[in-house]
Amino acid sequence: MSGEYKGSCMCGQVHFSFSGQPRFVADCVCESCRKAHGATAVCWVGVKTEQFKVDIGASSISWFRSSPESERGFCTNCGTRMFFRSSKWLGETHMAVAAFATPHDLQSSKISFADEMPAWSALAPKKH
Repeated sequence: MSGEYKGSCMCGQVHFSFSGQPRFVADCVCESCRKAHGATAVCWVGVKTEQFKVDIGASSISWFRSSPESERGFCTNCGTRMFFRSSKWLGETHMAVAAFATPHDLQSSKISFADEMPAWSALAPKKH
């Protein structure tokens, strides 16, 4: 997994990319990601910030402080949530894999914050 990866928001006002080897690709099921995206899980790819660039539409990105240490970036036109950055992971930018053009070879290899998995999810281990 390495090369150049290109993504965009739903309306196409924001285009972004990264090059090289990602630090990780993981599905996050933390409560914050679930609420921010209205989904059971969000698949993120994390890279060193210097690998990441906004190719088009930087002025259309707004950042929402979702916790004292974290921010989430979204398109101000269509609302697509694409980015995450945090003082917990200095020097990293995380991008929602769903926003990347397909096909690509980004594939999740783990579940982050698995202890926050909601019992109602099909992804949750079933108790017998």
